[in-house]
Formats: sequence, structure tokens, C-alpha cells
Amino acid sequence: MSEKCSSEGHGSELRGLEAWLHSLAEQDLPTFNAVVREICEASKSERSRSEDLSKIILRDANLTSRVLKIANSVHYNPSFESIKTVSRAIVRLGFDNLQTITLASSLIETFLRGKPQELLIQSMARTFHAAVQAKAMVMHLDIESREQVFIAALLRNIAELALLSSSKEVAVKFISARNRKPEWEKQLAQEHLGTDLQLLNQHLIKDWLLSDIISDVCHERNETSLCVRAVTLGNEISKHIHKGLSHPDMIRLCHQLSSLCNISLEEAKKQILLKADESSVIAKNFGVEILLSALPDPNQIKEKIIEKPQENDYLFQQQINHLHKLMLDGENISVVAQSALVCLLEASKIPRTAIAVIDYKTKILDVRYVAGKGAHHWRKEVRIGLDQLRKDELLYNFLRLQQPLRYQPAFGEKDIGKLEVFGGRGDIFLAPLNHNKRLLAIIYADAIDETLSSRQYEEFQLVANQINLMMRINAGMV
Repeated sequence: MSEKCSSEGHGSELRGLEAWLHSLAEQDLPTFNAVVREICEASKSERSRSEDLSKIILRDANLTSRVLKIANSVHYNPSFESIKTVSRAIVRLGFDNLQTITLASSLIETFLRGKPQELLIQSMARTFHAAVQAKAMVMHLDIESREQVFIAALLRNIAELALLSSSKEVAVKFISARNRKPEWEKQLAQEHLGTDLQLLNQHLIKDWLLSDIISDVCHERNETSLCVRAVTLGNEISKHIHKGLSHPDMIRLCHQLSSLCNISLEEAKKQILLKADESSVIAKNFGVEILLSALPDPNQIKEKIIEKPQENDYLFQQQINHLHKLMLDGENISVVAQSALVCLLEASKIPRTAIAVIDYKTKILDVRYVAGKGAHHWRKEVRIGLDQLRKDELLYNFLRLQQPLRYQPAFGEKDIGKLEVFGGRGDIFLAPLNHNKRLLAIIYADAIDETLSSRQYEEFQLVANQINLMMRINAGMV
């Protein structure tokens, strides 16, 4: 294991499987190792697993705080019932959901602490996106182990994350070279590390006593398993999605998704786009805004060739019917919210839309869902302090009245004030999203620097009403 690097000099004598395993063991990874192992062990006991998970979380104050914050987000808590204790979170969300939250939160905290390198941020973003895509495939197939699939996808490339978090120069050089020539991964790994990356991955999984599904995926065996195929396909999509849906690699993956989930090719494309955006929503809920710039922007990966345009009346009604079906099928509010914004973008031709959630504790208006060119960055850039609003500005008056609002600068109406952060210089629409007479979020739309029609305003209000209906339905299901 003391064999030196090649004459090119990769700046380290660290070579071989055992050397790297020993080096990684000297980092803070054993803490994450212990948490992962305990959570996986807790899941095996039907009688005591909730109590065991609660104890694991409560031992760490920071983990407790993060888990409760995530559990109270719209994505995981569509009933908007306040969750203040871990035991209540387990009862309300279920063990599997909380297990996923705990593992993902621990993974992120372990690898993104401090000031992570850009390569590590990109790798974590791809991993996170792959997990969201994989879970969507399993949900389509109605398989009970969908949370396990999400975890498997998160941990599939654990060795790569561990190497990058080590900040070893040779590890960074290897990942950089591999990203440029992914087809040469095995040769580059031997040249830089003296071992195979997948072999290192397998040993980490083995040492951490992770579940069979994760082990199967990392060994790339059991290819007939739908769960394994979903994790592998999710990983491939996350690697190639930046090329755009019209690229041959993505066309091939769209066909694979269509076949795996038994849906049409167009439905497969739409699912990929929707889940690409949902990965940003979930990252925001997890408090890792640092990943947002590295996650895919659906507007940049859509095909250049647009489908044959349909009559606007028909297309809008078709989208509204789709929203109704999502609600009747019991789809989560995140999917409905994002689909509603896509409806406004594609059917109503409103250039940019967003849903921003009100955090009453911090008095911040925080963007969660977006659609439209340039809107992807709003999640990272738009945070409006509600206690800083002036009494004569647009948002202040909207929040006071809580009624749909149409702003037309051509008619010399009120100053838009803090809404300037969206960058819109044309018409603006606002509508409230309420639960039990309490304003929880607003839906925003603008024309960038153009005007919006009365018809578009009517359709905007209709879509807002659909989201409000969904929120009432969710509350009634508690």
C-alpha cells in the first residue's frame, strides 16, 4: 500500500484501496457512518423503530432542528399542521419519510460543512437530483420501498463525495479528469488513486452495513429489480440532463424511462422536467441553497423544437383537467404547485411565475416553486423581509387586503417596492394562497417588461383557486 504515485506526480503517496479507506476513516465520516448504521438498524425492528429513530435524532440538537424544519415544510407537511417534536413528526409523517429526511440531512451536513469546493457541490447536486428522479419512477410503479430507493440513490456515489470532501489534491484531480472523460473512469481511477472507484464505493457500503438495495445498486447486479433499475436510470439522467432533452443520450434515457414506468415518451420527458425542478424545491426545503446553482434549470434543458401549438382554449382546459386529476389521485402539493405554474407558463403564456412561502417565524417571503425563463435563480436570490415593507408599496397593500391583484405600470399605480427583486418591469399578478383563513404563500406572475391581458389574469386567478382547493383537500385528509 506504500506504492508511490506515477512520475507525473499527483502530489500524494496515497494509493490503493486500504490506504484510501484508512484515510477516509480519519475524517469526520465515522460520525456519519454511525448515524447511517443506526438508522438502517432501527428500520429493521417494527416494534421499536420509531422510538429508536427518535433517540438518534434527539442526541444531536442541530439534527433535531434541521429535521423539524424540513418536516414542517410544505413538501413534507401539506396539511400545514405544526410539528414541534420528533415523536409528533414520526406520527404525522411516518417512519419511512422521517428516515429519509434524517439520512439526507445527515449526508448534506457531513459533506457540505464549511466552504465546500465547487466540484463537491456539483457532485452533491447530481446525487440529490438523481434521488428525486429515481423516487419518481418507483412511485409510478407503486412500489412500497420508494423511500429506500431515494436513500439508495443518495448513497450510490458515496465514495465520490467522500473523496472530494477529503480535499486531497489527487482526489480532486481524479474527479476533474473523470468529469471530462467519464468513459475513462476505471483507467483514471487506477492512475490517480491506485484503486477502482466502484470498489471503494462497495467497501464503504459494506463497512456501513447498509441495506441490500444499496449494495445491489453499487455492485450493479440484480438488473431485473425495478428499484435497482430506477436508481441506475436516475443516476444516468442526472449525469446527462445538462445536454438537453434533444441530445441523443437524453433521448435514449427518455425511452428507458418510458419503458420502465409504462408511460408515453412525452409523459417521460415531462416527468424528467418536473422532477428536475422538484430537486431544487427539496434542496430549498433542506436549507441547502448552495446546491441551487448546480441543479438543472428545466427551461434550459427543454427541447428547442416546440410541439405543434394547440388552440389556447383547449390547451388551458387540458392543463386544468390535469391539475384536477393530480388532486384526485392524491398527488402531493409540491407536484400540484409546480404543475400549476407550468400551466400558466405553457397554456396562459405568462412569461414568469413563482410561489413564495411566508415564514412567520422569520417574517420572510421565500420562493419555493418557479417557472419561466430566468426564474430558476429566484429560489436563491429572492428573500423579502416582510417587516421591511413600506406602507405605500404594492406588496404591503396586497398582504393587507389578501385579494388577487393586477398591477399595470402603464396606469401609474403604486410603487412595486420590494417586488423589484424579481426584476419585472411590466405587468404583475399576485394572488393569496390560504389555509384556515391564514395566508401561507403568494403566487406571483410577471410579463418581464411587457403587458398581460385580462384573459391571462382570469386564468391566473383560476389556477390560484385550484391550488387553494388542493390545500383545503389536504387539510381535510388529516
